[in-house]
Amino acid sequence: MTIAKKFIIFISMMFIMLSSFTVMGKEYTAKGTVNAIKSESKKLNISHGPVKGLMGAMKMDFKVADPAMLSEVSIGSTIKFTLDEDKKGNLTITDLEIIENSEKVMAE
Repeated sequence: MTIAKKFIIFISMMFIMLSSFTVMGKEYTAKGTVNAIKSESKKLNISHGPVKGLMGAMKMDFKVADPAMLSEVSIGSTIKFTLDEDKKGNLTITDLEIIENSEKVMAE
């Protein structure tokens, strides 16, 4: 086997290995209002506007990537948030920014 063929095989194997480790999640940005803070399930219930390329406006629960996010917001807070969609379609808030904070209310 020539060196060129070995090199091509090596590069092909490396490409296959690296592609199997890459998780290509999709990210979306949205804006909404926090309706409930669900500490035990690590979720926020948010009434949000349309999420371009994903869904229309609605009220729903979103899991947070970092439980510390739950203590950053309060019920009634207006937030801008980033959603990550994994290969199975699960949505997780990976980042959030408080646009307007309301009076702090205890988490559930």
